[in-house]
Amino acid sequence: MKKKVATVFFLTSLYIFMLPVVSNANSSWHWVTVSPLKVLPFAIFFTLIIETAAIVFAGKTADIKKSFIAVALANIFSFLAPGFFRAYRFIPTSGVFSLSAAFNKGPYYIVLTGYLVLTLVVEVPTVYFLLSKETKSKRWLIISIVASNIITTLLVALCERQICIGSW
Repeated sequence: MKKKVATVFFLTSLYIFMLPVVSNANSSWHWVTVSPLKVLPFAIFFTLIIETAAIVFAGKTADIKKSFIAVALANIFSFLAPGFFRAYRFIPTSGVFSLSAAFNKGPYYIVLTGYLVLTLVVEVPTVYFLLSKETKSKRWLIISIVASNIITTLLVALCERQICIGSW
């Protein structure tokens, strides 16, 4: 019996010390530096420039104006989609659909791993559909859309994590 008690005590202690769980009950998140909403205009600006340049030069599209419009339209959809989804998920706790709360509350950033997938799902077909007749190589168009979206999403995520710091 003493051996079983000692084993249970040892395993419980090991479990408690090796797998601690932090609870943030009755606390609220606040941004220490700046909200990701403040960084969003800069992220959009640089994303549009990088993606348009990649599609024009690597994707071999001739019309830079049409390329910029296609990239801008696709980015509007992909930048707003997570905010709308998150605002919808806040309805049970806040009682209202609030885009401001979606961007300002909680320990979540705008750009997460799922956002990269969402960006590719939204932007690749949108930009490809709008520019497939404008390119010399449809293969390079798809490659440039995917590569530029991966690069810009990773850059935005990195910048947000360096600029937007929060705590409980």
